Amino acid sequence: MLTPMHTTQRASSRRLSPLLIALALLLMAGCRNMQQQPKLAAPYDESVLFGRAAREILPEAVPVGFLRDDELLHTGMQNGELATEFPFPITREILETGRSQYNAFCAPCHGYAGYGNGVIVVEGFPMARSFHTEEMRSAPVGRFYRAIAYGVGVMYDYAARVPVDKRWAIVAYIRALQHSQNAAYAELPAEIQAQLAQTGTQTTEAMGS
Repeated sequence: MLTPMHTTQRASSRRLSPLLIALALLLMAGCRNMQQQPKLAAPYDESVLFGRAAREILPEAVPVGFLRDDELLHTGMQNGELATEFPFPITREILETGRSQYNAFCAPCHGYAGYGNGVIVVEGFPMARSFHTEEMRSAPVGRFYRAIAYGVGVMYDYAARVPVDKRWAIVAYIRALQHSQNAAYAELPAEIQAQLAQTGTQTTEAMGS
């Protein structure tokens, strides 16, 4: 037995059904019009409104993920000064990455130990800068990063060859090279001292102190 409420609901449904069908047909007609509307086929087709189909990209446009709002990470600077610290903790894995990148990109000029006597010297070119002078040992890490990213002197930049994180890895490895060639004998671990003692190279002069 239908109650008055049920009767009202069925009557309302009958009235809504034609409206819903009409709305669906209208939407389908709109989609069909969008498929058949005039459009330019290629990005460089001539356009009356914009000159060509593809809009010009604004000079200040930045691709997603390339904002580079971390000054230290991307420029090697902090508050307008050369950075004195790394943008992330340096681990053994990062040093190994730095060693691999250094040997590939830096060693041909600076040498595997960083004395500036790479293979270019054999080919007749002038020696590159040594990393073991007092000036370079005391240089802030930002100086090395910026040399890699932007070039310096006759050295061209490696921005297109070495990604940001690997540039910092190279800088970390350079610091490790500097420490390895200039550490005081007394600062070395006991096992290293023992190895040097066996080879007779434990003089403080040889260790840079």
